[in-house]
Amino acid sequence: MNNTIRPFTINIPQEEIDDLNQRLTLSRFPAGKADDWKYGAPVSYLQKIAHYWQTTFNWKKQEAWLNQYPQYIANINGQPIHFLHIKSADPNAIPLMLIHGYPSSFVEFIKIAGLLTNPSQQGMEPTVSFHLIIPSIPGFGFSIPANNESWDLIKIAAVFAELMTALGYEKFAAHGTDMGAGITSMLSAIAGHRLLGTHINTDYTAVTGMGMLPQDLSSFSDDEKKQIAAFRDYEKKETAYLKILSTKPQTLAYPLTDSPVGLLGWIMEKYQAWTNPAKHLPEDAIDLDLMLTSISIYWFNKLGESAAYTLYDGMNMSFDWNTQSGDTNEQSWAPPKVPSAMAAFGGDGALLKKLLGPLGNPDRWSSYDEGLHFPAMECPELLAKDIYSFFQAYCVPTV
Repeated sequence: MNNTIRPFTINIPQEEIDDLNQRLTLSRFPAGKADDWKYGAPVSYLQKIAHYWQTTFNWKKQEAWLNQYPQYIANINGQPIHFLHIKSADPNAIPLMLIHGYPSSFVEFIKIAGLLTNPSQQGMEPTVSFHLIIPSIPGFGFSIPANNESWDLIKIAAVFAELMTALGYEKFAAHGTDMGAGITSMLSAIAGHRLLGTHINTDYTAVTGMGMLPQDLSSFSDDEKKQIAAFRDYEKKETAYLKILSTKPQTLAYPLTDSPVGLLGWIMEKYQAWTNPAKHLPEDAIDLDLMLTSISIYWFNKLGESAAYTLYDGMNMSFDWNTQSGDTNEQSWAPPKVPSAMAAFGGDGALLKKLLGPLGNPDRWSSYDEGLHFPAMECPELLAKDIYSFFQAYCVPTV
């Protein structure tokens, strides 16, 4: 192994920023059928946000804000892995890896960082605190280029476990959202003996994307059947992006790489669909500059292609629990038991728990009406408290 770690500072050249602004100036917009999100991002809305991105959003200000946090690049067996390493003043703090999803980035967890590393300064009084390790998935953020031909969830989990070894953390915990939830699950499989616990968040958009809606509804109440029907309608209308990415990622890579408005429309439409339905616009749920900071990283680092391929690999991976132990016989194998928690956001908690039951029951289940797919950005205090409650109850804070 040739694992090296060096400090990293984000520094996007001014000519790249000027190029973005020039492309935004020259953008061509369609006429637009209607100002209705059911067709995708409305033209009038996207024109407004593109104008804000060009004239008001200040990348260098956001860059300086991000650079307040210690960042590094690790070379893990030839793959660059970018990560934030934010330490608590508590020497007994739990090393906690926070793993983002698609189309997101490490920026997703910035608002929750202080809540987890310095709880007393945030008005909280937990008995544990955390050292945070916030990596960029290969092909995302600044974990570029993605060197391997394939980056499925198992490979990503393996390289993240190796990162924790390189940092000197023999024992650690993990939280994941979206794709990060899948990576966290794979960590339980391949590095369960090292995990103090796993915590993931979920919601109805994630469940429909996973194909967890049952055909046999005989065990569900009438109210549950109506809600499942609504989920099916959502699945029909809102998961086309996943079918494209899991089959033809290269074709999509061109507009996401060449057109900032194309990239903006692609990601902002997901923010609108995956935030609290009570919030009409994405910026009603999440700070606009925070969303544009993450989108800008996608633009500057040309992540339209690499992130699409990483998602493609994850959607087309296979995992055989019977062979992960190295035993070629048909004898079954399971990873060691790891304390686990799942937090559902956006309501429907009881039904989501029932739908996810075939995957196994976590040690702790909680449900909240607030937020939805991005709780670290939508309701960071609520997510932080849920993480604290779990690790206080189930995990020993000595590593």
